[in-house]
Amino acid sequence: MDFDRKSSRMVRHQTADEFLANCGGWLSEQEVIHNGVLSLAHALGSGKHIHKRPFIFAHIENNGEIVGCAIFAEPDGITLSEMSVDVADKFFADLKSDIQTPSRIHGPRQPANQLAKHYAELTDSTAALHSEWSVYRLDASPTKLRTAKGTVRIGDQSDGDLVRAWGRLYDVEKPANVNIEKFLIRKLEDGLLYFWVDQKPKALLTISGINCSGNRISSVFTPEKYRGRGYATSLVQEVSVNLLCSGRTFITLNTEIGDAAERIYEKLGYYVVGERVSFTVNPATPD
Repeated sequence: MDFDRKSSRMVRHQTADEFLANCGGWLSEQEVIHNGVLSLAHALGSGKHIHKRPFIFAHIENNGEIVGCAIFAEPDGITLSEMSVDVADKFFADLKSDIQTPSRIHGPRQPANQLAKHYAELTDSTAALHSEWSVYRLDASPTKLRTAKGTVRIGDQSDGDLVRAWGRLYDVEKPANVNIEKFLIRKLEDGLLYFWVDQKPKALLTISGINCSGNRISSVFTPEKYRGRGYATSLVQEVSVNLLCSGRTFITLNTEIGDAAERIYEKLGYYVVGERVSFTVNPATPD
């Protein structure tokens, strides 16, 4: 259906639950691409999150049909669903007075590029490409690679100090818009953090999107002194098998384009289904 600007409108939702009730079905039609939007909405609705109010939940309707969704919640900034550039234009026009300078814009490449372009050209802000990600999907138990010595263990409260230390290391290597240490501790508390243990923990990963048909592996980390021994590969492999065997329809994960881990995930059977990009947005500095 062609986008009709005159008949389109932006619809705001007061709560995450209201947003999911109205948009959850549409988002689930492309759940792999929209896993981040769905899991963010569920987190904001549950109260178990590290985001700051105010929140904005919105969708664009075109002739009565949903054609795009967006959530604003700092420190994530604006998180976009898949949509056309015309729909991204409509979001910018309707939200720019409320969201003058989001810290970040991220989502599928086309709408994120369009929104970043508008903030750079039409406001007193600058928008710089921060990262580019491949979105991977796995539908069946992964191809078995050589498994490192050790086994999978779910993290528990006794691992708190270790997780905090690894979170600080992770944040130095790959700085993010959120506090990685706090993110990992929240996952630990929710029972969504796993270790590969060879006498002691050697690698970790976390799971997100638990309210979706498919889970998302949302972080993988091995301290430098334990790298090159296959710990992280074995952890991803075994957790993927366990999740699929427990009834998950698929597994998804995002990897920075060009990262060496891409080759490992592809050997396990993960395949690319899309791309996501992230822009940082900053107010223009005075001369």
